Amino acid sequence: MRLISSHLIGLSVLAAAPRCYGQSENPSMTVKEIKPEVCGNAASFAGYVKFPPNTMKSMTQPNKMNFFYWYFPAQENPENAPVVVWLNGGPGVTDMAGIFTEVGPCTIDKDLKQTANPNSWNKKHNMLFIDQPLHVGFSHDTPTKGFLNVLNDEIMIPDDGQEPPKGNTIIPGTFSSQDPLSTANTTVNAARHFWNFMQVFQRDFLDKKPSNGKLSIWAESFGGHYSPVFARYIHDQNVRIRQGELNDSRPIELSTVGVMNGCVDDETEILSRSDFAFDQNTYGIQHISKEQRDLSADIFDSLAGCRDKLRQCKELGLTLDPLFTGNNSFVNKVCHGAAGLCSFMDKAYFEQTVKRSTYDITQCGLINDTPHEFYREYLSQESIMKELDVPVNLTDFSLTVFRGLHATGDSARGGIGIIASLLNLGIPVAMVYGDRDWICNWKGGEKVSLHLKHDNAPVFGRAGYADIKGDKDKVIGQVREAGMLSFSRVFQASHMVAASQPEAALTVFQRAMARKDIATGKTSVTREFATEGSAQSTASSEKPAAAQPVCRFLSLGKTCGPDQIEAVLNGTAVIEGGTITSPGLPAGICPT
Repeated sequence: MRLISSHLIGLSVLAAAPRCYGQSENPSMTVKEIKPEVCGNAASFAGYVKFPPNTMKSMTQPNKMNFFYWYFPAQENPENAPVVVWLNGGPGVTDMAGIFTEVGPCTIDKDLKQTANPNSWNKKHNMLFIDQPLHVGFSHDTPTKGFLNVLNDEIMIPDDGQEPPKGNTIIPGTFSSQDPLSTANTTVNAARHFWNFMQVFQRDFLDKKPSNGKLSIWAESFGGHYSPVFARYIHDQNVRIRQGELNDSRPIELSTVGVMNGCVDDETEILSRSDFAFDQNTYGIQHISKEQRDLSADIFDSLAGCRDKLRQCKELGLTLDPLFTGNNSFVNKVCHGAAGLCSFMDKAYFEQTVKRSTYDITQCGLINDTPHEFYREYLSQESIMKELDVPVNLTDFSLTVFRGLHATGDSARGGIGIIASLLNLGIPVAMVYGDRDWICNWKGGEKVSLHLKHDNAPVFGRAGYADIKGDKDKVIGQVREAGMLSFSRVFQASHMVAASQPEAALTVFQRAMARKDIATGKTSVTREFATEGSAQSTASSEKPAAAQPVCRFLSLGKTCGPDQIEAVLNGTAVIEGGTITSPGLPAGICPT
């Protein structure tokens, strides 16, 4: 395998030797001011919130847990701005993706140079990024020597005396232990971890930094489970604190909850995937046949089919595991089985001859939605790891976390009721969806918004779609909004709205946070406010040209074709700066 360029394509040797943190009997945190030139010349602070074993409240915690965070104060008036937590989904995706490809202060190019992001969300808001659940990103329990397979993101920790794995796709490094007991196996358990994190972070950091004291949570993709559940858990803990049940804990004042192309509730939205792939998208694209669409509907509607199994999962969960601990093996088996059965509804989409992206129906299956995906290489550099003071290599996507939540069938238990409860508590919810996404598409999101059983549901249902006007009154999408709830469809945006349409995403975000109407940003939103317009968002768009995939070594299985993967495996690939430049991608693999 011929390497060209001095850019590191592997993992920094900085993480080769594990470092042990001193352990105290109480949770603690580290704080380091990061050099501005690391990301967009922005002021920032990074470190760990550290929990020795059994130091979290409201849950058992057998292993130590070290959660990595990165905090970017608002560029304007941080003392008057809330703290906005951004969470990537997966489950198992690092928040470093959010920083460097979506809403953070900088992006990374193919030469591993960072450039300021003019649409960073920390313009007016204090942004907090957290690698969670544990094992994701730079978060870890015990730093452990292991091996990463860049073909499938598998992290292997050999037993003592075991022969280490070998091959051109295997990279040695230091990682979290991969112990399933160290991480969350349900979204509610992740919420318990998050609340404990915020208790320490609020006490030891936010009390010393300017903000207005409010917390907003925005999350993407599987984050359609994270942000509503985390917010509701915080509310419930606030109630317990005020009732004197939780000593040495402080309430957290909640602000707007954001769902960005979130998958929220399978029963409500899963059928929209086959409909969207057939004829319900607004780009005139048909990816599957009518027969394939009808088969998906049959799987959903049939006796003991997808819908029945999802309902059985929810009912059993409420009876046998009402606290969502993930410890009831029968509930886990039923919910895992329900999710597995429902996955057959997506079979036709994944079996297309010409592979389409799950995140953008207009693009190739090898496209990762954004040209700024070089953060993995950037964060593998010894100088950057040293500046961030991280003892482990980046885990871009944790299969351990993904498998843990999949094993309990967590997504099958649904989350539509949680969002409705937040609205009834007076907590604003902004649902924002790019209209090119397939996996968590806007049609499914729209169904969720209309099926929420909250006090203002009749008014929201009668509200019409209004154009969202951005800079110079350019129409960037459409919105239905009433009272505490808004549902925005962003034109020409993929699963990662802020990566594909950064200006539009920033516009919607800032208006939602300011409690101004999403359509114009000029009207203060009250409980009585409602948009007027068509009952349906029917505006169509022209399909964009297919982008050329960029095959990257550290994302080999996600961004490269069969010929490129084979060349890496047999040692004939040419790699320049982490990008595989030869062989090229054969014609016909991607849509035109």
